[in-house]
Amino acid sequence: MMDVAAFLLTWTPFLAVGFLWNVGVTILAVAIGTCVGVGLARLRLSNTKALVTLSGFLSRAFRNVPTLALLFFAVFVLPKEFTVYGTSLVVEIPLWFKAALGLSGSVIGFASESLVLAHQNLKRHDYGAAMLFIPTWGSSVMISFIASSTASLVGVSELISRSNSIIAATGTGHLIPVYLYCALFFMAGCLLWMALINRIKSSPVLLSMLKRAAG
Repeated sequence: MMDVAAFLLTWTPFLAVGFLWNVGVTILAVAIGTCVGVGLARLRLSNTKALVTLSGFLSRAFRNVPTLALLFFAVFVLPKEFTVYGTSLVVEIPLWFKAALGLSGSVIGFASESLVLAHQNLKRHDYGAAMLFIPTWGSSVMISFIASSTASLVGVSELISRSNSIIAATGTGHLIPVYLYCALFFMAGCLLWMALINRIKSSPVLLSMLKRAAG
């Protein structure tokens, strides 16, 4: 047992850097997904029937398409680089950015659906129901965080990828302890995130802001 603990402690800094990649890719995916989701929600609340239909279709599509399919599409279908218009400057698109694009799909769908429902509840002055947007959005963030481990399949050096590197270098004798240790990283991240979401959800300041927004 002491040997296993010493082994894991030795590799902790290496694994921690990989975990930071998981966090970074998740933050970028959530930022992209939330912004696009807000845009789709605004279109769904517009008075133009064509925009409402199109934005509703896109919201459902992003929500239902498997994350892994979007991830592989972003990595293998999108170009590896592009030339800035009017110049000879070639900009390479890194794999971690493509991974974030793929992971943002579910956030887009959840954000769009939840914001439309929140808007409808605000119009009815049902603030409790409107605030359900927060845990729903928080759950989509947590799903993206867990799904960020799939970025290892496309070459991002995140936690699972680094775990595989350790096992390949040291043998399979520590395979189970290494993967269990990785699971602890994800569990700790999820627990901290949900504690933060619950704290925000019960904030009287947020409730006051919602009431002012509803007029």
